[in-house]
Amino acid sequence: MKQWLANKGMQYLFLLFSAVLGVVVAVVSVQADGAVGDEKTDWAVIAGVSAFAVVLITHLERRLVERSRTRAEERAIRAEADMTKLYSTTLRPLSERLRELTVLYAGAAPLPSPVPPQTASDLRQKRKDILDQVLAGAVSLSAPPVGPSFVLRARCSFYRYDDATGDFTLEGTFPGIRQPRQVIDPTGAAHMKNEILDTGKTFRIDGVQEDHSYLVPRGSGYKAVIAVPVIQGTEKIGILSLDAPEYTDFIDHHVTLMESLAGMLAASYALG
Repeated sequence: MKQWLANKGMQYLFLLFSAVLGVVVAVVSVQADGAVGDEKTDWAVIAGVSAFAVVLITHLERRLVERSRTRAEERAIRAEADMTKLYSTTLRPLSERLRELTVLYAGAAPLPSPVPPQTASDLRQKRKDILDQVLAGAVSLSAPPVGPSFVLRARCSFYRYDDATGDFTLEGTFPGIRQPRQVIDPTGAAHMKNEILDTGKTFRIDGVQEDHSYLVPRGSGYKAVIAVPVIQGTEKIGILSLDAPEYTDFIDHHVTLMESLAGMLAASYALG
């Protein structure tokens, strides 16, 4: 209640004063219509003061609104800067160190071949848990839902790459509202392999340098894409793709976020 009064109370108070003074001006205009001499002058002064007060209150209200908007913009800029710093100086380096440690450990203490069935099953389940968290985290940290429906706007998917066939097969997606393709067609697969996996570079559709990709066919409801290669050592594991309805849904630090999440996902595939 106190927060509401602090944010809206003064605006509604100014509105009330403006309305009252507006009524005063109207009443004075009617009352002064038949007045003469000093009486007419008095009514004119009252009307003039009231009209000036209306203008002044309107100006103060506008200044209050502008000040509130400026404060909101400053908070948003600070929040974005803090998030960028977090992604760039903390999350991404941490994901890289984690991947390096996992690869080193897997090389020093490889699993027996073949892997016992129960161990293989446990690894698959743990890896799936990590994948689910990566997909959900990418969506919630990049393009969270907005009112009034609060439907998730972004979609994150992971396509596993098969080096023997060259195919990309969907291994997970979140949310499940609009399902992506289960298997990428040969032309799209070649695009993903040549431009993302082989280069080891993030591919982004921002509407400026790139405006279309096989990752999001036209009519799918998505325009913006950030597609990151998931690579563990020399093994090309797949591609982590984040889609959003509008190009403006993504900004530069979302690329860092996705690269960090891809590093964590790659680490989960290093152990067998």
